Amino acid sequence: MIEEKPIYIFKICVLGQERVGKTCLARRLCFDTFDANTKETIGIDFYTHNIPAIVDGEDTFIRLSIWDFGGREQFKKFFPYYINGVNGIFMVFDLVDLQTLLRLDWWYERLGDYNHGKTPRIFIGTKNDLVKIADEKSKVDDLVIKRFMERHDEGLFFKTSSKDNYNVQKIFKELVIKVLEKNKLDYDKL
Repeated sequence: MIEEKPIYIFKICVLGQERVGKTCLARRLCFDTFDANTKETIGIDFYTHNIPAIVDGEDTFIRLSIWDFGGREQFKKFFPYYINGVNGIFMVFDLVDLQTLLRLDWWYERLGDYNHGKTPRIFIGTKNDLVKIADEKSKVDDLVIKRFMERHDEGLFFKTSSKDNYNVQKIFKELVIKVLEKNKLDYDKL
């Protein structure tokens, strides 16, 4: 049996502080599983996922190579290697932890340092399932999110929940569309 080849292969990087839910997003997409006790990523984890597509009237797929980067300080020295060749980026924070949003500034600065300021990206707030039960002081205010997005010239923002499988498929599809359009690659439908 001959394995079908993808029409495109995109490297997708998932950036953000530790414990914001980056690994849970990747695992929900790739394996349709959720584990609240996911172990912290040491360095980098890799995942692959195929997104069905129609290109020039033919059924095919786009392969995503998802790079889940450990958000701890000691791993940040590997960032130049990690970001090399990336096609799309998720900027991820926890909707019930303001510090994880504020610490995204470091990642934005590095993107500029390594010429990825214009790489297609989507701004993601995780753990939306916890927003409903969190006290008001824990929630990241929508106005703060809006101002942060304006400061970093972000256009797309999605709230997600890996636990509830809320918007997980959608964010990956939206990022693929941004990558296709930026690179002027043909596609009929995803």
